[in-house]
Amino acid sequence: MVKLEELFMIRDLKSKGLSIRQIAEQLDLDPKTVRKWLKSDQLPKYQRKRKTESKLEPHKDYILERMMEGCLNAVVIYDEIKEKGYTGKISILREFMHPYRKHHKGAASIRFETPPGKQAQVDWGEFHAILPDGSKKKLHAFVMIMGYSRQKYAEYTEDEKLETLIGCHERAFKFFGGTAETILYDNMKTVVQYSHKSGNDKWNQTFLRFADYHGFTPIRCRPYNPRGKGKVENGVKYLRRNFWPRVKEFRNIAELNQKTREWLDTKCNVRLHKTTRRIPAEAFLEEKLISANETSFLSASLASRKVMNDCMVQYETNLYSVPFQFVGRRVAIKDLKNGYIEFYDENGLYIDTHEKVAGKHQFRRKKKHFEGIISRNRSVKAPTAPRMTSDSSPKVYQRPLDFYDRLITEVTE
Repeated sequence: MVKLEELFMIRDLKSKGLSIRQIAEQLDLDPKTVRKWLKSDQLPKYQRKRKTESKLEPHKDYILERMMEGCLNAVVIYDEIKEKGYTGKISILREFMHPYRKHHKGAASIRFETPPGKQAQVDWGEFHAILPDGSKKKLHAFVMIMGYSRQKYAEYTEDEKLETLIGCHERAFKFFGGTAETILYDNMKTVVQYSHKSGNDKWNQTFLRFADYHGFTPIRCRPYNPRGKGKVENGVKYLRRNFWPRVKEFRNIAELNQKTREWLDTKCNVRLHKTTRRIPAEAFLEEKLISANETSFLSASLASRKVMNDCMVQYETNLYSVPFQFVGRRVAIKDLKNGYIEFYDENGLYIDTHEKVAGKHQFRRKKKHFEGIISRNRSVKAPTAPRMTSDSSPKVYQRPLDFYDRLITEVTE
């Protein structure tokens, strides 16, 4: 049984034109296994393995910190961590330090450029805003940049959770009109965790299924190697230095993202890029992207609510309106975590979107949701209303009085 990450590598190597035998030799697999998984439409099942923590695990952060400071001598660091309680051997320490020692010794690097549509890079950036009461609120900026053209997408969110990350990807795919063949990530826990001892990638299985659903291959950036994803890191810096100082105030995250989109369209993607000496929006026309799945992966959990008689739905203490036709029915709420929430009916069909309320016990109403209620009620007639009928009483013929006087005279004579 191959691992899920091996399946992605098999498919990636096959797309590059390698034969089954060449793939088998490169991945140390049986050719029959490679052929089987190339024909299969199913993903291998994930089997959780029992995790055994290395004696070095509690000291790894300290070791990397000392190496960043310039101390590459294993004996010196060994003596230091022994005083901190390390009981293992120095050979384990040397094995852990080996891949990072090369990085710290070699400061020079060669810029790595990718062909059109080959790679995109993703990263998060943290920002802080001042609330009305003077306290600080942390915001998270999602940034995706195309490796060839440097065309950029960015948006602000409430957190960096997996469902938020997936939602950001799908909105970025919609912005670009597709996805690159591969997307490069650092070691964010929602995507991949790195085992220092074995050197293996431990991918988040839900994220791997998401990548397979949209047809791109995720790639891990080597830990503590900022040059590996320098394009997107520079993109985050540019967002912080060029966009953020322009923002003086905003009501909510939805308005902040409107400002971000305007900046992308009028400043960021239409300026002359210092490295490529090209305008990203123009170079983007040469990108050869893969069509992403139009239907959402729907990894976010949807909250179900019943629509009240006043056409309102409650979510996190606040009330939002939906069309009056849904009164008494249940609707699903999807919180995008980027300043907006979406509403869906019981069949999963989209209803409408609201800006998310920042405070508590507030209302959000849309006039169009109530149109038709009054006119519809006025046109209804009471079923028990009385009915008018024709007059059936006998008719009386009226004569002048002198007629009766003449009649009496004739009788008496």
